[in-house]
Amino acid sequence: MSKSFGNIFQIAWVVDDIEAHIDHWTRVLGVGPFFHFPVPLPFDWVRSLGEDTAPDAPVYEAVAVSYSGDTMIELIQPGTHPSTYREFLDSGRSGVHHLGTMTDRLDEQVAEAKRRGAKVVLEGELPFSRFAYIDSDIGAAGAAFPGAMIELIEARPAMIDTLAKIRDAARDWDGKTRLAAM
Repeated sequence: MSKSFGNIFQIAWVVDDIEAHIDHWTRVLGVGPFFHFPVPLPFDWVRSLGEDTAPDAPVYEAVAVSYSGDTMIELIQPGTHPSTYREFLDSGRSGVHHLGTMTDRLDEQVAEAKRRGAKVVLEGELPFSRFAYIDSDIGAAGAAFPGAMIELIEARPAMIDTLAKIRDAARDWDGKTRLAAM
C-alpha cells in the first residue's frame, strides 16, 4: 500500500505492439483473457503534458486489460499524439509505466502531490471516471529515484462494474482465448 496514494490495484505497461504483448501474457504468463477498450476513449476533457488536448486526439492506439487475482494488468499502445505514453516509448523504454490506485479524494491528493513538487502529466474525465497521473520523481531527490508514475483513479459505478466483470472473467478463464468482448 502507498501511504500517500492508497492501495495499488493496477500495473500498466506501455508497449509498442499490444497484440504481441497480449499473446505473451496469455500464452506464456497464463493471464487472460484481455479486453480491448474502444478507442478513442470518450473523454469529456483531457490534459496531456500540461496542455489541453482534443478529447478525440490519438493518445491511444490500443488499450487492453485483464486481471491476475485482484491486480489489473493494463497494456497501452500509444497513439501518435504527444503524451506521457508516447514520450516513454520514444525515449527507448517499454515496460511498467504506472501503478494505479483508486481514490475518492482525487482533488485533495493531486493538490498534496503538487505541494510536494510533483508534476501532473496526464489528467482527464471520462463518463466512468476522473483520473490524474502523478510523476513519482517528487522533490529534489526525485531524479535520483525515478520510477513508475502513479495514476489516481476516481471511479464511478459503471467503471467499478466493468472492472468487476473483467476480474470475474479472468478468474474463470479457461486459458483458451486471448481476447474477450466487453
